[in-house]
Amino acid sequence: MSSQAASAALGFLLPTCWEIEVTCAAAMILVALYAAFELLAPRPSSPGTGAGADDLNLARDLDGADKYKGGSGGPSAYVVKLELLAAKNLIAANLNGTSDPYALITCGEEKRFSSMVPGSRNPMWGEEFNFVVESLPVKIKVKIYDWDIVWKSTTLGSVTVPVESEGQSGPVWHTLDSSSGQVCLHIKAIKVHESSSRVLNNSAEADARRRISMDKQGPTVVHQKPGHLQTIFGLPPDEVVEHSYSCALERSFLYHGRMYVSSWHICFHSNVFSKQIKVVLPLRDIDEIRRSQHAVINPAITIFLRMGAGGHGVPPLGYPDGRVRYKFASFWNRNHTIRALQRAVKNFHTMIEAEKQERAQSALRALSSSRKNSRKEINVPEDFADLTGQLQPFVKEGVLVSVFDGTFPCTAEQFFNNLLSDDSSYTTEYRTARKDKDINLGQWHVADEYDGQVRELNCKSICHSPMCPPYSAMTEWQHMVLSADKTDLVFETVQQVHDVPFGSFFEIHCRWTVKTVNSSSCSLKISAGAHFKKWCIMQSKIKSGAVDEYKKEVQEMLGFAESYMLKANPPNQEDDVHTKKDNMAADPDDMPGDQ
Repeated sequence: MSSQAASAALGFLLPTCWEIEVTCAAAMILVALYAAFELLAPRPSSPGTGAGADDLNLARDLDGADKYKGGSGGPSAYVVKLELLAAKNLIAANLNGTSDPYALITCGEEKRFSSMVPGSRNPMWGEEFNFVVESLPVKIKVKIYDWDIVWKSTTLGSVTVPVESEGQSGPVWHTLDSSSGQVCLHIKAIKVHESSSRVLNNSAEADARRRISMDKQGPTVVHQKPGHLQTIFGLPPDEVVEHSYSCALERSFLYHGRMYVSSWHICFHSNVFSKQIKVVLPLRDIDEIRRSQHAVINPAITIFLRMGAGGHGVPPLGYPDGRVRYKFASFWNRNHTIRALQRAVKNFHTMIEAEKQERAQSALRALSSSRKNSRKEINVPEDFADLTGQLQPFVKEGVLVSVFDGTFPCTAEQFFNNLLSDDSSYTTEYRTARKDKDINLGQWHVADEYDGQVRELNCKSICHSPMCPPYSAMTEWQHMVLSADKTDLVFETVQQVHDVPFGSFFEIHCRWTVKTVNSSSCSLKISAGAHFKKWCIMQSKIKSGAVDEYKKEVQEMLGFAESYMLKANPPNQEDDVHTKKDNMAADPDDMPGDQ
């Protein structure tokens, strides 16, 4: 009886052949579906093939950079290319007589990490690192560490190599400042034109401009609580977290932490066994984002960095083609995360392209304004050479909204002669009445880039906002076109305020359209709007506030313009007397016979 009960229990616990077959078939179907999904899913396109492709290709192909060498007449910079080839006879930091070496390369203020080679005292790297410097000589410091899972990394030795002049040194073994060890480096310095170096490092330049703009704001910053990007990674205050994901960084084992995505960086932070891991990946250095797997069943994301970028924060993983990569796993929704990362990289390159176009437009306006007062030939930067052969729009049509539609008591020709010409003092008197200071108004002159004429106004404008200083430096570029018959006038302005929060992020574009109706009046249409050169957190508020403020200012400007024209052109009293006499003589009711 007991044997029958035991056999019955075993029969209940053990699956039947039919159940095993169904389970195996279901597992095979799932594996087949997953494999088909991985094969048919579109691979993310590399940033090097999309926006910013020229920048990345130029950064990769430094061996052919001789064609970008600058001439003796233009400013130049240097690209220092360091190849970390190998090391030998390193100190044994592990108990088993090996080490897990990686290198930290420092050039100026830039720091890059090589990949970590596990279990070797004679590692082979074959990785390259590119640095853009303003001048030579510079010093490059290579410091080799031993990676430890828990404890702080141990120093295995370092060496400092000076780069004195242009050229290449060839592969050279350098002795480390430790009891044992050498490292093989190949260093090459190339002189390039400033515009080419700007193309090589255009995103770094954007970061620098962003930091400079914040420095100019001084104490007039928006006070907000620092976020994770500021407290953990030390990034600028205006950089905010757009997405965050729980994940793990792959090393000897998975370091669980959190990923933060902003408009400029992908960051990761982990604190496992009191070992702090911080990874800061600039979006400009990301070459490809790819789906991958960790331990077969754990969906992961691998981020490849472009050649020469190096690692940031902690040693990356190597790859056969010479690139380095970071691998993240344990996502709650891997597909959602990878789409967000690809979208962030795409938006970054779109923003950089838009900023380059804005920089080109600003350079053209500045070039047009300075050409009048400069007698020497002005060299147009190479970045803007393709824009000088055609007329450019002065304001952005898409941002303009109507703020006034009415009439004004003069013709279009009188409007220009009395209010806008070089002989008119209307602008200076109006700015003075507003209590503006340091008013400097240039003269009208012809610009090759725009139809009509342009001039520039600089002043310190009074500001009533609590977030601004009492007086804010302001530059206004003005553009006007008067038709041949002098009945149509278009007056456009672009204002750039320098000392307000996010002042470098936007411009105020305005257009005045004046058409003569009869000998004593004209139609006047005014439109304005805020054009943003790059996104900021207060964009919607600035847009609405700029339009509302300009509506109020238009009423003040028109009222002051009417009083100025009456003062500048007083009615002729003698003509009025003669006109009155003629009217009296011509009036039949006043004839003596009729009386």
